[in-house]
Amino acid sequence: MEVVVEQAGEDLPTVMADLVSKVRGATARIFGCWHVQLSRPFSRGSETYRTCVACGARRRFDLDQHKMVGSFYYPKK
Repeated sequence: MEVVVEQAGEDLPTVMADLVSKVRGATARIFGCWHVQLSRPFSRGSETYRTCVACGARRRFDLDQHKMVGSFYYPKK
């Protein structure tokens, strides 16, 4: 009996992580990406931006003010 309890206890974090992942995915599909995880600023040519790690959206970054400006956009492929 003790072995079964220990095994179930070990699997609980994995089950919870899967559940959280599914809930997060469903929320993103319903409400869209919230752009929570952003990269550091990148400069390419005359453009400086930060990229959402989850969905790839970009937002301009002003190097003088050290803050993001404008709205998010998706780069042309």
